[in-house]
Amino acid sequence: MAKGRFSDHTKSKAKVCLGAIASPHGVRGLVRVKAFTDAPEDIAAYGDVYLDDGRVFAVHVKGMVKGMVLAEFSSITSREAAEALKGERFYVDRASLPEPEEGSLYHADLIGKEVHDPDRGLIGHIRGVFDFGAGEMLDLKPPQGKAVMVPFGQDAVIDDQGILIMAVDPIWLDDDGKKGE
Repeated sequence: MAKGRFSDHTKSKAKVCLGAIASPHGVRGLVRVKAFTDAPEDIAAYGDVYLDDGRVFAVHVKGMVKGMVLAEFSSITSREAAEALKGERFYVDRASLPEPEEGSLYHADLIGKEVHDPDRGLIGHIRGVFDFGAGEMLDLKPPQGKAVMVPFGQDAVIDDQGILIMAVDPIWLDDDGKKGE
């Protein structure tokens, strides 16, 4: 969940990815899940989930195994059926989630937003938000050129038009592969 100063213009009707099925576990259809929720067990907290192909499942968390959630997806009762789900991401509608805390928002609420630097104007549109362990990064597609990853700063603000305003060091906008040299 991103933190900053955000208005009601951040709410979207997007789907939110709660996790991805990593592998089957055992012979009775259980799967290991990489959770994308703050609390891993919350993958089952918001009702039925759906896959990109439209299939809908009830999810029940059975425990944790080697840092992954051990889960049961309704109607998946064999290892072969569980194997067929490997790599699938599962979603809920954004409206199914509780409202974020004051000053926070869901990453899904940022996707597609314009990002403006106070000095440079439009620097791109957000394609994704990632946290690789050293802080959140925005995957930006600039008006021209290749996509770039930029740090998502705590000074970010979403204005009344739904535009994310944040200062970005120009070195992050250089796509020649020489960042940090």
